[in-house]
Amino acid sequence: MLQNRNINNQFIIFALLSCSLIMTVGCSGPGNPDGRENVSGSITLNGKPLMGMSGILFSPIEEGSDGLGQGQINAGKYALTGANAVKPGKYIVRITSSIDFDKKTGKPADNTIQFGSEVPVDVVPAEFNKESTIEFEVVANKDNVFNYDIKTNYVPAMPANAKTKEEIEL
Repeated sequence: MLQNRNINNQFIIFALLSCSLIMTVGCSGPGNPDGRENVSGSITLNGKPLMGMSGILFSPIEEGSDGLGQGQINAGKYALTGANAVKPGKYIVRITSSIDFDKKTGKPADNTIQFGSEVPVDVVPAEFNKESTIEFEVVANKDNVFNYDIKTNYVPAMPANAKTKEEIEL
């Protein structure tokens, strides 16, 4: 069951990053389409920049809204602009991050997708992604900044041969 959850979360992160890239490359034009607003900020985990394969998703609270915004978090920072920007409205914010471990050595891998030789480990608990209740309102013609420090004692379910949480940088 844990392996299925890790595969599902890694797929979600991969899908978010893929969609972001496609939307950025395929829809690059001047300004933000459809009245979308730029959203940027910093995401930290217990005060340190969020690392690993990380993503952020702004999911509309209002049913039927098409204002979804998503992007990659890189070294704790993100910026949703252009086609990835977010329409004004209220959102649930979902934050995901995983670190891949080499199955043979138990050491953190290089974050390239190498199916079969690595095992992904979620470093952000479900209360900040699938079960998130974090709300943020995007306002038109405003500097929309969403900074968030994930404060948690969560200990990821590490592979049996992995280094301990204290030995790796989450």
